[in-house]
Amino acid sequence: MVTTRTPPRASASPLQPGRPSQVNVRPPGRRVRVPELAVGVLVTVVFALGAVLWHLSSVDKVPALAAATTIERGDTIESGDVKVVYVASDGAVNRMDGSQLGRVVGRVALVEVGKGTLLTPSLMAGSVAINDGDGLVGLSLEPGAYPASGLAKGDRVNIVLTADFADDGPHPTVIARGAVVFGVEELTSGRRLVSILTNEVDAEAVAAAAGGDGVRLVLVAP
Repeated sequence: MVTTRTPPRASASPLQPGRPSQVNVRPPGRRVRVPELAVGVLVTVVFALGAVLWHLSSVDKVPALAAATTIERGDTIESGDVKVVYVASDGAVNRMDGSQLGRVVGRVALVEVGKGTLLTPSLMAGSVAINDGDGLVGLSLEPGAYPASGLAKGDRVNIVLTADFADDGPHPTVIARGAVVFGVEELTSGRRLVSILTNEVDAEAVAAAAGGDGVRLVLVAP
């Protein structure tokens, strides 16, 4: 008699009865170490800052005169309007150094000079003074008789008598060239009282024409 043995049945999973157990083979997730990342960023920043400081320290600095405050066009420059700054010398910089302070104080600004702007001779002109052979004459001008941008002390102007008032026909007459504005006073309704410095002969001609309405000022290059 032959005895047949039945193989034993696979036992069920204790967690899920009747189903074989499953093995999780997914690789573990990558962990980001925040402290190490922060240290790396900090080291990069420090090296970059060090490179910048090294470059700045390796470039020579030279003194230059700059505006310590905003200087309006026509203002006489005073010592408190000027300061010494240091600029890099690795390039061509149009500047005035500290030894030239005497060439700045007392001069007249030809344009508005913003705070911190490096001062150069082209931004200023000599103070206006009356010398032998000069004449100073005043003009009361309505709007339209002077440039819309206005006038300031130190400006150079040509003084023109319009065609309606000229003696030599339908063409305007220039009665003074290269005259200098000595002072400007604002009156009512846009009128200006302008003092003009020129030579005696031209000043007399300007004074003779000042009574009419045909006088015009033409702003010219300094």
